[in-house]
Amino acid sequence: MSGATGGRITRAQTQPLQFDWELHFAREATRLASTYWHSRLDGRAMPSRADLNPAAMRNFTQNIGLIEVRRDSAPHVEYFIRRAGSDWEKVFGCMTGRFIHEFLPPEIEMRWRRVFDAVREKVAPVRVTTGIQFQAKTWLTTEMFVAPLGESGEQNMLFLAFTAWSGGGR
Repeated sequence: MSGATGGRITRAQTQPLQFDWELHFAREATRLASTYWHSRLDGRAMPSRADLNPAAMRNFTQNIGLIEVRRDSAPHVEYFIRRAGSDWEKVFGCMTGRFIHEFLPPEIEMRWRRVFDAVREKVAPVRVTTGIQFQAKTWLTTEMFVAPLGESGEQNMLFLAFTAWSGGGR
């Protein structure tokens, strides 16, 4: 049994999000993504999407996601998955080309928003770890690197590296 009642996750079952703004990584793919993102800064607060070179990310491309930050709807921004690496889609299914509310249950969408909003507000990268509570995949643990992308100081995307492994589930 997944621990979900009627397919929904309750607050008591959800593992907390652990935010690490000091970026102490445990997984190689997230460490590589962080190193790469930092290498693209060139003295700025954040690189732009145009600064990213897919060939330079070939050792961890399956972990990479690009999330558009769309501010055209109130009361909050919308997050649109422009690209989701295959490791991310193995856990959450096909999400490229979709808004997060189109494929996530509300409880999980709110958790993703907490992460994405925190990066946008601080304009800084973060390492996030937690247990995954999606469908029946409650045995998975994740480490993510999430960082802002933008031009002229205006954030318009998030760069994400996602890793998941079996560990400590029900």
